[in-house]
Amino acid sequence: MTLDQDVQTILEELDVRREQDREAFKKDGFDADKAALAAGPETAGLLNLMVRMTDAKLIVEVGTSMGYTALWLGEAARATGGRVIGTEFLESKHAIATDYIARAGLADIVEVRLGDAKESLAAIDGPIDLVFVDAWKTDYIGYFDMLLPKLRVGGTLVADNITFPESNAEAMAEYCAYVRGHANVRSDLVPIGNGIEVSVRIGKAGPRILSAVVAHREGAAAQAARIARGPFAVVD
Repeated sequence: MTLDQDVQTILEELDVRREQDREAFKKDGFDADKAALAAGPETAGLLNLMVRMTDAKLIVEVGTSMGYTALWLGEAARATGGRVIGTEFLESKHAIATDYIARAGLADIVEVRLGDAKESLAAIDGPIDLVFVDAWKTDYIGYFDMLLPKLRVGGTLVADNITFPESNAEAMAEYCAYVRGHANVRSDLVPIGNGIEVSVRIGKAGPRILSAVVAHREGAAAQAARIARGPFAVVD
């Protein structure tokens, strides 16, 4: 995917951090306070496309970390005339993300709010078009319950790390069962990156949007096989 050059330059810097995280994971596992914890270009690229294909205007990110996906979301939001509101608990990561976003020329598009995510999210008025959640996995259901009423009909909530790492398996199984059992939601797994659960608030536009995303599945098997050769293997 061709991105704005300033954004691409910053993403390349963050890709170096991601590679360092991969090496650290192989040896000792993640240090959550220091690792970029980025979703990766496969997932972030799909989010960028989702913003564009739904003409999303208000995008919310729960767990911005160092700003990797916020940059992808912001680049797309600039094209749709939208904006991104992110949340980050750690002051050190918030400072890094804010710097990257400014250097990429997206400071007027992407705002990262420092502090407890639940407090930040409570202050956001809907309707929200797209949500990306990549935070503590045991909090996913709480975020879903908080954000669903603010999500517009046909709006999408994407949750990351459904299939990896294995330590998340129990929490993610509980989350998927919860959202798939919700009367006002249509939800399914898209097996790219570390696995994303794509949930659409049901309405006239809902099935169309979800079908467009799930259409990526045919090519996702090859994608998953490639990813499986690295440290962030997709676990079926």
